[in-house]
Amino acid sequence: MAERYNTTSMPSISTTTVEALSLPVGAEAAGAIADLHDEPDWMREARLDAWATYAAMEFPRKDEEAWRRTELSRYPLDDMRVVFSGTELNGIENLPPCWNYTLAPANLVSGVLVHCNGARTHATMRPEIADQGVVFADLHRALRTHGDLIRRYWMKGTTTRPDFNKFTALNAALWHGGTFIHVPAGVNIARPFQSLISYDADGGTGLHHTLVVAEAGSRVTLIQDRVSQDLRSAVNAEIVEIYAEAGARVRYISLQHWGHHRYSVSVQEAQVAQNANMVWVTGSMGGGMTKEFLRTNLNATQARSTMAGFSFPYDHQHVDQSTYQHHKAPNTYSDLLFRNVLRDRAQTVFYGMIRIETEAGGGTEGYQENNNLLLDDARARAIPGLEIIANDVRCGHGATVSRIDPEELFYLQARGLPRPDAESLIVQGFIRPIIERVPLAHMRDRLEEEIAERFWR
Repeated sequence: MAERYNTTSMPSISTTTVEALSLPVGAEAAGAIADLHDEPDWMREARLDAWATYAAMEFPRKDEEAWRRTELSRYPLDDMRVVFSGTELNGIENLPPCWNYTLAPANLVSGVLVHCNGARTHATMRPEIADQGVVFADLHRALRTHGDLIRRYWMKGTTTRPDFNKFTALNAALWHGGTFIHVPAGVNIARPFQSLISYDADGGTGLHHTLVVAEAGSRVTLIQDRVSQDLRSAVNAEIVEIYAEAGARVRYISLQHWGHHRYSVSVQEAQVAQNANMVWVTGSMGGGMTKEFLRTNLNATQARSTMAGFSFPYDHQHVDQSTYQHHKAPNTYSDLLFRNVLRDRAQTVFYGMIRIETEAGGGTEGYQENNNLLLDDARARAIPGLEIIANDVRCGHGATVSRIDPEELFYLQARGLPRPDAESLIVQGFIRPIIERVPLAHMRDRLEEEIAERFWR
């Protein structure tokens, strides 16, 4: 394992000892986090303002459209705690074995950032990348060196603002542990960055915050995965903000491998400027209940976005995907494809919306498709939607819910394949159009192996 993750060419960034912190959620915790990291005044004030917003808001109600099909009552909301602890690893080989599979070999990436229980535990970046002015760091440290830049972009989105819902307010007030990427104008990063967000048995409420800023004409890829070893129920409320400035090319691969006892709300939003291109791949393989808000804003002409997502819940897992493709200017393009495979008594909800504003008429194209493959007694709900307030656009949607074709299954079994292997081949073919968009062969192979393993549990 040590040889596979050799980091001699990518020395670890030195760090100070991480101080432990464990507090119930509240204004005291917001102040304690700010003190722990000696945050600038504007962030401290933002935390306290967000806590006031959180305290004044109610949790989403069952009669709200976005929450009608996900039982928030199953979330352990009465037992949320801020736990911030961890130590710097001497090497990536010291990661717990069950986390190692999520990381690609070091020679394939530009840098690696690992958080455990909200604390940075490992960070590397290639020196030649750093020499170009690129920043790949945890948010706490980046606040000290790039505070003005972070403030310019901090929680400016539609869904990532503190008052979007009670979970975004909670993150704004108590976020700890965060990933920050800044790529200067014109810089092209060929190899992806990799971020791992992890919680062990002592991990509390997950409140990670990710901010990616790709300036004009730059290119960058981030692969971000989430894992947990939770032995007791915990809530995860994360925010991801992505800014692709004019002519930028951004790829964001968002993977989720939470344990069965982690209940998550993930709010992710991308801002795509003129002639910029956003490529988004998202995959959910874990978690007791997962609620995702995924939004792309096409803000100027020639902005493009493609999003592909998959999930494979089993047992009693529940995945709720809310997507939004927002066209604000003419000659913009968006395409979305989500595919879910469900087994046992798992459930998925896909609620997708394309909105084309009046000013976006003229050459704009938008499409979304959701396909669901049911195994056993699983249930899938597919609810695509369109809001078109413009002329001269091409827009459409489609959705399917089906089971494995018995003739396909018979064909494979008649050639000697056991039923689990036959089902696995069909499922891998169903999900492959999504997995093929993951940039590293190492990651693609690992995801396909994981899908195959689900048929032998």
